[in-house]
Amino acid sequence: MRRILPRRPYLNIVGHKWIWFGISIAILVISIIALFTRGLNFGIDFTGGAELDIKTKPGVTISQVRGAVGKVGFGSAQIQSSGKDSFIVRTPKLDDPKKKEIIEALKKDAGLVRVLGASDVGPGWGGQVSRQAAIALGVFIFAVLIYISFRFEFKMAVCAIIEIFHDFVITIGVYSLLGRQVTPATVIAVLTILGYSLYDTIVVFDRIKENTDQLSRQSKKTYSETVNDSINQVLGRSINTSLTTLIPIVTIMLFGGVTLQAFAFALFIGVLSGTYSSIFLAPPILSVWKESEPKYRAYRERVERKQARQVRKPGSEEPAIATSPAGAARAPRPRPSSPKPGARAAVGEKATRAGKPAAAKPSEKPQPKPKPAQKAAASTSKSAAKSRTKGPGSGKKKKKKR
Repeated sequence: MRRILPRRPYLNIVGHKWIWFGISIAILVISIIALFTRGLNFGIDFTGGAELDIKTKPGVTISQVRGAVGKVGFGSAQIQSSGKDSFIVRTPKLDDPKKKEIIEALKKDAGLVRVLGASDVGPGWGGQVSRQAAIALGVFIFAVLIYISFRFEFKMAVCAIIEIFHDFVITIGVYSLLGRQVTPATVIAVLTILGYSLYDTIVVFDRIKENTDQLSRQSKKTYSETVNDSINQVLGRSINTSLTTLIPIVTIMLFGGVTLQAFAFALFIGVLSGTYSSIFLAPPILSVWKESEPKYRAYRERVERKQARQVRKPGSEEPAIATSPAGAARAPRPRPSSPKPGARAAVGEKATRAGKPAAAKPSEKPQPKPKPAQKAAASTSKSAAKSRTKGPGSGKKKKKKR
């Protein structure tokens, strides 16, 4: 017995493009407003601060060190393991009383043995990381523009860059709204998610190019409909890839350390935004842009005319009115009705009485050949007519009989 497979759901993503555009614009506006009003919470690597290198008793963990520092009001301090029973504590700028207070808290709650070193950290390192990240982002965008233009087309490359900008602004906007601290790990995560978002978009664009290259004048679908078919063909793959990527990211967010959690949070936001934009943003923008070309606009008009003709039902008294591209309604031309056999005979008789032979139609049977008697009568009438035209004495004289 043949097994019947369930039919996959078909989503009209391109048909509802203005909904997705509205959602993206709303999120972008909220993110930009948050960036200008709340700003970003930069860590001490970008703003500067104090750094303590400490030695503790065996068995002390990062959580115990963080708890001790948090009791004196520095819960956002960065704690990093630097060896066996050694830690580096980075805090905002400290004066001498605050520094002594932190050291006393570490001795009491974290088993501090001695302070190996204390120094002030300037914002130079964070500024250098920011400059290098900006340079890397610029080179990345330029390389994307060149590669996609060469591999696919220029309009696809521009759509991919719009998507990258969309994911970047949303990620840093979420950081601004939630007030999460921006660290070098955050910068690395943002650059990572831009690459992931681009990968998902390339998969969709490759299928779109493969399907749209087969469009011709005889095609029954428009460019937008072909793009929508391409999205549905790779939709399952995109969702499965995103889910398998999010599972380890969520695990790190729940069970990882503070540094790993900051890195995983940026990845989580970026993967969600990249999955959304590669399906609901970049392909619809491409379809709108491409259908502004005369070639694909003519394809759309031709398909719409075919669909309008199919709407008309044969035999209906009031056929559907076709609408021209300009929007004016025009009524269809009435088809000439074929006369009945009795009407054809009546028309033939009227034409014969008027002295005009009725025109024989290809569908009518050929007239029968005239009989010999009819031929003789016709020839006699012709000779009589000929003698009348010549007048008396014009004929040949008969020879007298001797």
